[in-house]
Amino acid sequence: MTTQAVQVVGLSKRFGAMTALEQIDFEIADGEFVSLLGASGCGKSTLLRIISGFERPSAGRVVIYGEDLTDRLPERRPTNLVFQRGALFPHMSVRENVGYGLRLRGWQRTRINARVDEMLALVRLEELGDRDPTQLSGGQAQRVALARALAAEPRVLLLDEPLSALDLKLRQQMQLELRAIQKRLGATFVFVTHDQTEALVMSDRIAIMNAGRIEQYGTPRDIYRRPGSIFVSDFVGATNLFRGHVTQVSEAGTTLQTDIGSVALDRTEPGLQTGQRIALSVRPEAIRIARGAGSPGGRQVAATIAEIVYQGSSIRLRAVVADGPSIWVECRDDEAEGIAPGDAVNLTWADSAATLLRES
Repeated sequence: MTTQAVQVVGLSKRFGAMTALEQIDFEIADGEFVSLLGASGCGKSTLLRIISGFERPSAGRVVIYGEDLTDRLPERRPTNLVFQRGALFPHMSVRENVGYGLRLRGWQRTRINARVDEMLALVRLEELGDRDPTQLSGGQAQRVALARALAAEPRVLLLDEPLSALDLKLRQQMQLELRAIQKRLGATFVFVTHDQTEALVMSDRIAIMNAGRIEQYGTPRDIYRRPGSIFVSDFVGATNLFRGHVTQVSEAGTTLQTDIGSVALDRTEPGLQTGQRIALSVRPEAIRIARGAGSPGGRQVAATIAEIVYQGSSIRLRAVVADGPSIWVECRDDEAEGIAPGDAVNLTWADSAATLLRES
């Protein structure tokens, strides 16, 4: 049976008349890397601070490894928190920063030194132990902050957007390093981010947050391939949303009237009714440009190329349907060879590539 590292039960948080979190329920397994993903103000950092003990909930419980710690102070929890900026002590060396918490806990000097050596090796900064924090790059400073947080052996490490201040290339490098460290230690990480790519790259599971609630909780693949709502589909990655309503529901499937015309699907969804407002979500990379009749058995839409965006490893094209929406397509450079703005094309995709979503 899987051990639950963190269980959040019926959690709500209000600041006066403002509701920051509303009825949050989710679990994190031991050794998982879970990201809380959402836009600014959605409640993800507030949730992290409640798990860490720096904020008290208005209702609900926080259970860590089977023990209700809702009322326990941060320093008495088996957690540690890494902030957006590492906040290293400028008057201490890197080694002293990493060992600071251990000295407060009364560890013997030899034990502290051994642990500091171990942590600096873990984050690959062994040669920088004697430097002042002012002599470090942004990425090095964040690795020192991570080493300091891990030194005390927390069972759950909480990270509040620790990579957001780094430039793109360094942030991508740190994503892989942080994931590798977590796997090496087998620790439980809870990571707050507003960066969808970051969450998809690093996480075992992702909690998509919106207006103080969890919209969907699942693996990166499930959330990207099978979004549970229009919000999730639109927020995580790029997508095309074709809106309309249900015209017929039968055992054989569902017929929709959308802004790209009538669409017949050989499947239906529980509770779907005639007249219900819906949207079809189709990812740009699932769409192909056909210069002939297109592929049989899938959806085919006539369109005109309006824009071509070169992205290096791929090409993004915006095609316009007559009296309809723009459709974004992502493909390889060679697949778009010879295509120019103004060209008439057929866009095709498999029926299985379209996710049927209800309008709220």
